Amino acid sequence: MIKNLEEFFIEAGKYMAWFNLWAEKYLPTAKADHLGYKCADSAEFEALRALLENHSTFVYQSIVSKRRDAIIKFLAPLPSVLGEVFYFELADQKPDGSQTSGFDHIEIYPTSGSVEDLVNELATKGMVLEKIERPHHVTFDGVIADNFKVRLEAEALIEKIKAKEIF
Repeated sequence: MIKNLEEFFIEAGKYMAWFNLWAEKYLPTAKADHLGYKCADSAEFEALRALLENHSTFVYQSIVSKRRDAIIKFLAPLPSVLGEVFYFELADQKPDGSQTSGFDHIEIYPTSGSVEDLVNELATKGMVLEKIERPHHVTFDGVIADNFKVRLEAEALIEKIKAKEIF
């Protein structure tokens, strides 16, 4: 488990480096949105949330698929080839207990056209993506390295939150 802010940003940097190598290879017509982390248990969720709250401009928490999901906006962004990443998604353990701890994905969305256009663009460049149908949304996921995924969505997460949860 991550114990301090320095350790968190060192680990996040490793995953961002993998993403940047992937983005430089595929050059998608997309923008980076957020980095996602899955927790093995509620104690890890609470500890990471508390750690990151002091390095954020806001934390928004809701219930997604019967578990807590926090969106944290960093004070300073993580740099990426596809734009600065200000947001971090922290997911509590699933009700079935199937989740392992760690950085899970980086989400991107198209800067023009639809998410299906982006899927086709990446497929023509040799990227293998899997369509994942979840109760709350559909994504297209592809493994970058060591089970870390790039996840394609239609729009930025914060826009979905504003549209569906706040207003």
